[in-house]
Amino acid sequence: MRKGHSKRRKKSKVNFRKIGIIAGATIVAIGLGYTVYSHLPFVKVNKAIAAGNKYTQEQDYEAAISSYSEAIEIDSGSVTAYSNMAGAYLSIDDAESAKQVLYDGWQNTENETLFDNYLTVSMNEAVNTMNQGNGNIDTVFGILAVLEEDNDNAEAIQILDAAYDRCFNGFEDIDSYFRSTDSGCSYEKYSELITGMLSVYEAAPNDELKNVILKYALPASDSFTMNYEDAVSYGQLIQTVETKLGNNDKLDSFVECINNAAGVQALFSNIFEQLDVGNVDELRSFIVTDEYVNYRNIFLNNEYTPQENTTYITVSREAMIFNCNEDKWTYRFLNFEENPSTAGVITVWANFFEDDGVQRNSISYEPASVGGNMYPHTKYSVTYLKSYITKGSSTKVAQLNYRLSTVVTAEDGSSTESIVGDWGGENEWVMDIDTIESLYHA
Repeated sequence: MRKGHSKRRKKSKVNFRKIGIIAGATIVAIGLGYTVYSHLPFVKVNKAIAAGNKYTQEQDYEAAISSYSEAIEIDSGSVTAYSNMAGAYLSIDDAESAKQVLYDGWQNTENETLFDNYLTVSMNEAVNTMNQGNGNIDTVFGILAVLEEDNDNAEAIQILDAAYDRCFNGFEDIDSYFRSTDSGCSYEKYSELITGMLSVYEAAPNDELKNVILKYALPASDSFTMNYEDAVSYGQLIQTVETKLGNNDKLDSFVECINNAAGVQALFSNIFEQLDVGNVDELRSFIVTDEYVNYRNIFLNNEYTPQENTTYITVSREAMIFNCNEDKWTYRFLNFEENPSTAGVITVWANFFEDDGVQRNSISYEPASVGGNMYPHTKYSVTYLKSYITKGSSTKVAQLNYRLSTVVTAEDGSSTESIVGDWGGENEWVMDIDTIESLYHA
């Protein structure tokens, strides 16, 4: 027992000396340890967040953002720093930066609350923009971004539905969405929007989103203009929409317009090529072809066509105007006044005008402006008709022949006109309109 006790005491002596050493070391360590402790990452993060919170209370949001940013640099997993920093951005009405902070926070922490807040801020931003009357296609893209992250977000679908009327009817010129302009809002951007919606639908099909996309597939307008090439692409896009979501009469009617316009462009493509290089005389053979006469007769006889039925039918290559009446779409091509930068305009005459029981075939052509200046403006009109021509010195014979009228209009509105009778024939004659009128009145 004594032996054992002696060991315990000996042990105690040894331990005492060690304690003394440790105690001395501890005293030193306490002084150093406070410094080490204050530099630990979580302490620095908390200090930065606390500073940010203090600045926020003082409404010094720039300083608060700087402090929260410092906290995130130290610890990219600090949910509090991301959340508070986003709040500071929202306090200075910088929703875009708030969204970015929340999204980055979610990416770095996988915290669902940050993600939910990101979606909420995105949707609130869209709603506020629309309530202020500033909704546009970018607003809709913002809502779509929410759905791309959260495919079946019912609230986002409802806001997307509301945005159709708020962003595509009344806040901006609808033509800016469908005809390329310097503003950058063009059909290409609209197509990207519809394609994005279809992708969301394919990832999470539901009837609510389907109905919204079918609305967006056509604009909230009864009339708008499109570049012709974009219209062809648009027809293909609508067919894709119908393939994935189903057909409806209004979409079918619009596609019919585009398909019909493609047929008209094909009919006139060759004559446009001739006219582009100045071969106006090619109009003689063109207006007596079966294809031209059959096309003219559609309007002459008031047959059904999605192309608007008028007496003078414009055909140009640059752009089309679409009009809707009771869910039925019709179209027409832009005339020269509506598009002075045109490469040329043809006008088909669909009016009843017979000579000795023979219907006239008539057409007009206005070439492109020279140097971008509309004036002097030239218009050629060619008619195939049965009329009297003079053979020899005085013999008048009624026969089918061509007549060319050329009218040149100056910027002040004055014009000069000349007429060529039996144009291209053996008994061709030329006379200006003033001479013709003086003979007529004589």
